[in-house]
Amino acid sequence: MKKLGVGIIGLGIISDAHEQGMREAAEVADVVAVCDIDRQKAEARAEKFRACVYTDYRELLADPGVEVVDIILPHHLHYPVAKDAIEAGKHVLIEKPLTLSSATGSDLIRRANQRGIIFSVAENTRFVAAYQRVEQILASGELGKILSVRTLIAGSEIYRLVNDKTWKGKKDGSGGGVLMDAAPHTFYLLKWLFGGIASLQAFQDQIICQSEVEDNAIVFGRLVNDSLFHAQFSFTVQAPWTERLEINGEEGSVIIDQISNPVGLLYKGTYDFRGRSLEIPYDPEKWKFNSIVREVAEFLQTVARGGTPLVSPEDANYAVYAVEKAYESVRLSQVVLL
Repeated sequence: MKKLGVGIIGLGIISDAHEQGMREAAEVADVVAVCDIDRQKAEARAEKFRACVYTDYRELLADPGVEVVDIILPHHLHYPVAKDAIEAGKHVLIEKPLTLSSATGSDLIRRANQRGIIFSVAENTRFVAAYQRVEQILASGELGKILSVRTLIAGSEIYRLVNDKTWKGKKDGSGGGVLMDAAPHTFYLLKWLFGGIASLQAFQDQIICQSEVEDNAIVFGRLVNDSLFHAQFSFTVQAPWTERLEINGEEGSVIIDQISNPVGLLYKGTYDFRGRSLEIPYDPEKWKFNSIVREVAEFLQTVARGGTPLVSPEDANYAVYAVEKAYESVRLSQVVLL
């Protein structure tokens, strides 16, 4: 079988994980082109694959050997580059958030559908082992009716927020702070596992004054299944990056924390002090890296066999829409409906 030709556009921090995902899918795809505005960086990466080097993504898109592109760029570049890639007839995997607005996200989805392009978002949440185990538990009904859900995404982005040479702390590059960057993961999770959000109220604040964006936020409200949710996001936690998920049902509760050992516990009542381990791999250093590897490999394997990616762009765009609603709530200081 002829292998897919893959082009990488952007060599940011997480591109190493994307690269490993391509190696995992080496039976169906080869990296044939690499693009970055830093030619030296692009040449170093391309050397590993004996790939072509570009500093202008439009030249990469014109390469007939490129059939699939993996877009790993600052948020504000997602829409124009993805649009050009789709119009060039390339299958597209793009980092989250899909775009900076649900309207432009919908436009990309429409264009991809019209051209028969396989299009997905690199939303690693779907490939986190702990969440996949939670999906099984919810499907079993073991927790009973879900009453409340609580999430946390926390770690430190301080070094990038204060660095004026990066886009992270700039409104025109990131489109926003912790709500735009971290909340899409949680909002995608709430859509995937619980059907989505019915209403929310959001609060944001800023500790790092050198940046232009919010670095802490809280969002709470009701899900479409009528349970409560509470989501917290922080870029100022001096501890290993973690994601925490607590699900409380009428018949049991689950607690997930990526830097705790065990990662997941299931409790069956007030006096179940020990709980039951959910046998999720404990890997505080690479849980996120590994989920990105799996997402990239799954996408390439799906394109090769002509299937449908596990992460639909519609669900990823729903997460962007929920982010827009969170910012609207902050602006209005009130509950908003989705």
